[in-house]
Amino acid sequence: MALNLAAATAIVNNLTATFDASARAANPFYPEISFTRPSTRNEEKYGWVGDFPGMREWLGERKFNELRAATYTLENKHWESSMSIKKTDMEDDNMGLYPGIMQNLGAEATHHPDELFVTALENGETDLGFDGQAFFDTDHSWGSSGTQSNDLTYNASDPDAVTDTEFLAAYHQARTALLGFKGDNGKTFVRPVVRGLGNLMILVPLELEVVAHKAIQSALRGGGDTNIVLDQPQIVAIPGLTSGRKFYLSHNDSGIMRPFVFQPRQPLSRQVKGLDDIEFKEAKFMTEARYNIGYLFWFKMTLTTFT
Repeated sequence: MALNLAAATAIVNNLTATFDASARAANPFYPEISFTRPSTRNEEKYGWVGDFPGMREWLGERKFNELRAATYTLENKHWESSMSIKKTDMEDDNMGLYPGIMQNLGAEATHHPDELFVTALENGETDLGFDGQAFFDTDHSWGSSGTQSNDLTYNASDPDAVTDTEFLAAYHQARTALLGFKGDNGKTFVRPVVRGLGNLMILVPLELEVVAHKAIQSALRGGGDTNIVLDQPQIVAIPGLTSGRKFYLSHNDSGIMRPFVFQPRQPLSRQVKGLDDIEFKEAKFMTEARYNIGYLFWFKMTLTTFT
């Protein structure tokens, strides 16, 4: 029996609609921690992230701040996901599994940048940021900032069985570090008077999820004292993190001040080919997009390793 092209087109349109709806409904994590900077070329340079002008007393001539030479380049990558749809399945009305597959494909396409984010997070102790050093490092220094570390350690009684008291102390240590980071002008990035840091987020592996919630959300300490937690950070568990001894603290301001950058070059698109081509037994469902995730401001995130 020859393929009924009109019926097959309707089937494919329904599958495409399922893909589109799933892609739109997905709720990825990366927008919460990344600044989105649309790209217009194969790669983008981030030289401007080393320049933070501030107010000064006007004595003599104006002092004009200039962008620094670019030291960090993020190249866009080309992504695709494709599948074949057997024409015989369309002829025989054997499409039972395809809607579910399309639904999953749409969600996976939207969530894929999350995978890139987790990879960047895990590689942050070796991959370089805009200052030419590892994103998480013990000796960041630029201009008049002095030496600064966003790669912290905390000495636990047992690093593989951290207590809630130890986790809370490590959190406050990381928060203090975030408050103290300075720009190349020698001034702290936070305002001179701090009422509290909003939008704090603790990223933990599954091994630390329970102790993190116990440390941050318990009303009382073990001895009955009030549990004091500054700024009440949000806790996010990330199954992809491979070390049970590490957690991350991120300060996610609105706008550009984020630790990571999402760089979209070409939005997610899809098309179907071969439906009316008698040479092939399958129709081809194809998706593609171009983007990447990279490092932005190291001083907006700390890594703490329990030792």
